Amino acid sequence: MLLCIALPLVSVLVQSVHTPHDAVLIETKNCGPFGCKMATSIDQDATAALRESQPLGKFVGADIFLDRGHLAISEVADTWRSSDGWVSFFSGLSNLPFYRAMSFTLTYTFVVTPLLIILGLMIALAVNSLHRLLKGVVIFFSLLPMIVSPLIGSLVLFWMIDSRGILGSALQWMANDPDLSLKASTGIYFYTISAGNFNLTKRMVLLK
Repeated sequence: MLLCIALPLVSVLVQSVHTPHDAVLIETKNCGPFGCKMATSIDQDATAALRESQPLGKFVGADIFLDRGHLAISEVADTWRSSDGWVSFFSGLSNLPFYRAMSFTLTYTFVVTPLLIILGLMIALAVNSLHRLLKGVVIFFSLLPMIVSPLIGSLVLFWMIDSRGILGSALQWMANDPDLSLKASTGIYFYTISAGNFNLTKRMVLLK
């Protein structure tokens, strides 16, 4: 529970208050036959050094939750002041990403979910009235939509064990090997050598 639930939640919380670093820009003066003008370019070395020194990104704190991509407090207030009724107000809210996603979630929860429950009950009653030779086939095909949730869970676990995921990064840190990847490595075993106060953990790969 600590490894698969608590640590990913903490990781998401920490990463959510950071944004990617802005590119480091430099201005250069280019002169030619028709005069001089200033040109702006990206300092690739300085940008790479900044991102390497602060891999989480730029700390923005809780302000990120108030911008237009999230709660959009100022945009909601402007929409409320400029609207002449509830219809225009909710129409303006639908242009904001967070509230558009929230409306979809609420619609799915209160409309689609009850309909699916009713449909499942109808399928169960229909299957119960079938001949016993046909029940197995019908039950198999009626349960196919239930594969969606385990499939999504498997994809989430697949992303977590990626070298950039929380579990993959933790394994790299424990093995002290930045190149370790569970996706690229098969037959991996970890062994620890202990002698007094000395402890050494290494990985062993079985090759066919």
